[in-house]
Amino acid sequence: MQSKVSAAILCGGESRRMGQDKAKLQIGEYTFLEQIVRNVMDNGPDEMFLSVRRKNDYSEIKVTHIEDLEQNKGPLMGIYSVMCVASYEKIWVTSCDMPFIDWQVAEELAVYFEDGIDAVIPVDRTGKKYVLCAWYRKSILEILKEQLESGDLKVKHLLERLRVCYVAVEGLTDGSRKFQNINTREEYQTFTERSAVSLGKKLHTNIPIVSFVAYSGTGKTTFLEKLIPKLKARGLKIAIVKHDGHRFEIDHEGKDSDRFTKAGADVTGLISAEKAVLMENRQTDPEEFLKKIDGVDLILTEGFKQGPWPKIMLHRKGTGKPMPLLPEECLAVISDVEVMDCKNVFPLEEIEKTADFLFRYIQNIS
Repeated sequence: MQSKVSAAILCGGESRRMGQDKAKLQIGEYTFLEQIVRNVMDNGPDEMFLSVRRKNDYSEIKVTHIEDLEQNKGPLMGIYSVMCVASYEKIWVTSCDMPFIDWQVAEELAVYFEDGIDAVIPVDRTGKKYVLCAWYRKSILEILKEQLESGDLKVKHLLERLRVCYVAVEGLTDGSRKFQNINTREEYQTFTERSAVSLGKKLHTNIPIVSFVAYSGTGKTTFLEKLIPKLKARGLKIAIVKHDGHRFEIDHEGKDSDRFTKAGADVTGLISAEKAVLMENRQTDPEEFLKKIDGVDLILTEGFKQGPWPKIMLHRKGTGKPMPLLPEECLAVISDVEVMDCKNVFPLEEIEKTADFLFRYIQNIS
């Protein structure tokens, strides 16, 4: 592209039909949002924004967050809020529920973004317009502001006031695949079963990772200690990694390995006839670390609340603490109180039910 451009990923929706935040759905080892950011950032825009409901949403994504200027005004408000701060005239907008969208799509559509055109909108053979995967000019800002002030939140009404170029999805490179968008649990299930390809890898080639999250004192270590044998009894090979917020030492003062570490070795290893360990004596990315684990059927983590993996939340009423996550964001909830906003809820004391669930979960994504 000759002129500089801006881009925005819209993440401020309520995901009512899905029942959980679509941006946090998994595609392989990444969430939808993480995958889109990776797809768009490579050789992408000159500036990039994340359109969010609250400034601290998705803090793990290191691009500029733009909070909606007014809440509950839909995607038009997200687009308007971004346009108010965007530096460039041409703005690429995409939503967080289309994980295969990449910058190649934006470049191919930009060919049609000629002078006199206010928006370039992809459309498929059924007539569906992908208004949240499109180019818009910042010069429509006043038109957009006027419509929002009138209380009209419909994107199609905005398009009626613009000079729009519609481009066939099927004419774009791999368009039919890239324009898959996921709005319901059923669509997500079909998506993971039939379209499980991320960066050229099928999902079932990755070892599933599930994070157990709870406040200290809830009993998650005890729960996992009881869960692991039940998973092993089902024939599964299990890895577990604990997140420790403090410094820890597993070596012994004065031993050869300890002396090597103190001498400055970046990685120290110990191997015996029964076990082996590699110690990373440096800052380590948890995602990269977990990729090194092989030969197991399931990786469990204790902690990593901010990690990108599906989460099972433990909540015990007796701790007096609130739930650490929203139930609708969780793969499952284990609790001694009634929970309404998660499809998979299991009692704390009935560990067999959690083991059965995880066994089915692995089978469904393999």
